[in-house]
Amino acid sequence: MVDKRWLIIVIVGWFLLHSAAFIFKIETSSQLVIWMMVQQLWLIIGSLITIRDISVISWDFSEVGWGIVAGIGLFLGNTTVNLISVSFLSKIFGSEQVVSWLWQEQRGIRLLLDIKSPGMFWLAAGLFTVGASLSEELLFRGAFLTALQEVTTAKWAVIISALCFALVHFYVIQFIPILISGLIFGLLFTAKNSILRPITAHAVANTLSLLTLIPSLHVL
Repeated sequence: MVDKRWLIIVIVGWFLLHSAAFIFKIETSSQLVIWMMVQQLWLIIGSLITIRDISVISWDFSEVGWGIVAGIGLFLGNTTVNLISVSFLSKIFGSEQVVSWLWQEQRGIRLLLDIKSPGMFWLAAGLFTVGASLSEELLFRGAFLTALQEVTTAKWAVIISALCFALVHFYVIQFIPILISGLIFGLLFTAKNSILRPITAHAVANTLSLLTLIPSLHVL
């Protein structure tokens, strides 16, 4: 069973890290990279402790293949959904408000684009692609979804974990794409009870998103 006491500790600690980032205000790329490293290490270590008594990791290579295919499909689908969301919300709230929301949601990406050191950039890229995927999937699918399955059905566990996954990103424009991602990651996980599927899909989707920014990068 999932160690629910540790799960609560991990979630509370993560909330405190987010609160600290908000209070002290991350203003530079270096500060963002350090904060990402601390946050991801906390989630990875804490989540692994939380699920230490259950088996959610399968090293079957075919699981990685499924993750790659799902990640590519998810990237293409979410890109389309994002465009539709921007168009729809612009008609309701006006383009200026939507641009303002996007500006806030992409603040971390803008800091990434400001990195001029190749070494710092590749570290940040690794955290954005692999680190974020590993830490978030271990928490939301490996620990949280599994804990929910102990008290409810797999369907509701996937839905609830996906909703929480979307909410903690604090997005408006990208809320629906993040929610869809959470649902897909949850389905990938419950299909074989393998965390490798959602981790791979998440990493592939993030990597493709990063590749679209290459023309804007100062270090390449």
